[in-house]
Amino acid sequence: MVVILKQNGLPHGGLNFDAKLRRKVNPLGMEGICLTFFPDTFNTAFHTYNLLHKRAEAKEGTAMQENLKAGKQFLDSVNTMLRQTASDLKLDERYPGHQLVERIIIPDRIISFRISLQRDNGSIDVLTAYRVQNNNFRGPYKGGIRWHHHVDLDEVRALAALMTIKCAVVGLPLGGAKGGVLVPEGRQYSASERERLSRKYVEGLVYDLGPKKDIPAPDVNTNAQVMAWMADHYGKFTGESITAAFTGKPLSMGGSQGRTEATGSGVIMTLERHAHHKHIELAGKTLAIQGFGNVGSHAALKAHNDTGMKVTHVSNEFGCIHHAEGLNIPELVKYVALNGQQKLSAFPDAQVFEGDILSADADVLCLAALENAVTAQNVDLIKAPIILEGANGPLTAEADAMAVKAGLDIVPDILANAGGVTVSYFEMVQNENQDRWTRDYVLERLRGVMNKAYDDLREAARKHDCSLRRAAFLLAVDEIAAACDLRGAQ
Repeated sequence: MVVILKQNGLPHGGLNFDAKLRRKVNPLGMEGICLTFFPDTFNTAFHTYNLLHKRAEAKEGTAMQENLKAGKQFLDSVNTMLRQTASDLKLDERYPGHQLVERIIIPDRIISFRISLQRDNGSIDVLTAYRVQNNNFRGPYKGGIRWHHHVDLDEVRALAALMTIKCAVVGLPLGGAKGGVLVPEGRQYSASERERLSRKYVEGLVYDLGPKKDIPAPDVNTNAQVMAWMADHYGKFTGESITAAFTGKPLSMGGSQGRTEATGSGVIMTLERHAHHKHIELAGKTLAIQGFGNVGSHAALKAHNDTGMKVTHVSNEFGCIHHAEGLNIPELVKYVALNGQQKLSAFPDAQVFEGDILSADADVLCLAALENAVTAQNVDLIKAPIILEGANGPLTAEADAMAVKAGLDIVPDILANAGGVTVSYFEMVQNENQDRWTRDYVLERLRGVMNKAYDDLREAARKHDCSLRRAAFLLAVDEIAAACDLRGAQ
């Protein structure tokens, strides 16, 4: 393996581990470290790079070390689930010598590079950016891009693996990927700075993206405007207007009706299907939502408008509010859009909730913030009998086991938040066919996909006498392994 350190596009040093590595020199003059390798050279090379990388990041202080620890725990949890699933499916016996689980766990490619972002005042922020392309056995890579101070390589690897599983669960002909930029905590970028960051990110990856290769989408702290900047910059380098190269775009640039609310809507659609099978009447039931970003806010709106549920508690990183008779969600969404997330606790006609939202006295707790929000240390706070996972990996493996043992009913993220990637796929189809679907048609098709996937999971859970989460992994890994076997060694 070679780690190429580049300054103005020219390699000026490296660590030579394996001559098999394809030496890739970015011709765009992008500053940074570009790491690329073949899977069979992964173990020695990656662990050496990761050790050096984490030693450097550890110097940033205790907060960074805690982030790295959380990322490793998240990745270990996902990989443990994958290995256990492979064992349950007897993949080694069915496909002797094919090493299928390793070919799912070890990413196809990891790309890491430095972004030097010029601020409006002339100063420079040096940021670390990632793109992990986990697996393309079932189709091109697909996954969001997040900007957050918790971003690290292990976290991005875990999220990319979950995207591979998620696409298989809902039957999309796509593989999994994820991207991120580590942004300093508390750093607020202006619109012009966000645009420069968007374009810099694309410069580092322009030859690794495309509608037949890897199609990014919005995630935490990115949105349709960010996708518009990225799609525009991608077109400038390729010389083509390829709208299908990014999803989650504005409608005027080939975006899809229903994409903005797709993940949150899919969360509530899954809850509705779950309630139907459990013979639970949702009207009048109470809902507490952790996280009020894109997923949480749209889940709250759909629950408020379409199910008759009362959203009694809402929290974000700045605080928590509640109202016993239900918050006015449409007004709360408008208020946060106008005043910012940091003003959530000052919303009129609501009371500040002093405790942890996990302890909210509600019928359903929707976890729509970040991964590892519920751990072994706080899972006992949960009072709601139903946990609805809107975020990726909101429970650690230990917390999940404890919640199941306590009899809590968990609707897993691997299906519940698949609405976003499903409508992203719809957007790709519309772009490729130069077509436009109505919002009602998009959401109708989304409900059909979510309902079928839920029914398949429920049947698998009955057949294997396991949880919905375990059923999701069993179905997905079996599908991915079959595709891998058909492709042969690669």
